[in-house]
Amino acid sequence: MEVVIDGRTGLAAGSAGATFGEVFDRVRREVAVRRRVIVSFSLDGEVLSRQRMETLSGKAPPVGALLEVRTADPYRMAVETLAGLQGHLANVEKGLEEAARQFDAGEYTKTLAKFEECFQGWEILLRAVRDIGMLASADFFKLSVEGDSIDWCIRRLQSALLRFETALVTKDVLRLGDIARGELRPQVARWRAVFAVLGDHVARASGSGS
Repeated sequence: MEVVIDGRTGLAAGSAGATFGEVFDRVRREVAVRRRVIVSFSLDGEVLSRQRMETLSGKAPPVGALLEVRTADPYRMAVETLAGLQGHLANVEKGLEEAARQFDAGEYTKTLAKFEECFQGWEILLRAVRDIGMLASADFFKLSVEGDSIDWCIRRLQSALLRFETALVTKDVLRLGDIARGELRPQVARWRAVFAVLGDHVARASGSGS
């Protein structure tokens, strides 16, 4: 099997007897040495999902197969993810405001649907922030936002979302309204501050900061 990394021949077919799993691990090590992160694996044109890679892991690659690997600069990815999160958070805030108007108007079915959408938005935000932390080697225990660590900010939001999810399951609109108004909406400004701190960290870590 030939392995091509970013358009260039990487690991040639010289690893006779190696399984897909061993090849994947070797590629990851080579990419890490280059200070890059893997964006995708493609086998003979098929983009491999994580599940598909696990299925292939113990198998031997067929003769003549082509594994193409795309990589990216981790700090550039972190910057792009942060830029997208600014707009994402604005949409979450807009959703919370819309849900509040629907609640005040007594449109509870619409309110539940909008709160569900907001919940998913916050979940996406948390996953993306963790991804940024890994990409930029950010220590969430040490990075501080208004006197609190980013780790504490994450745990506080998770706690609110856990209560919010429970209220969603039971369709407790009154409880959802209380949590949204008293806990989630006030966190919007806090998370804008988190993004600013992460942006400064990424700039410093990548060498582009002052």
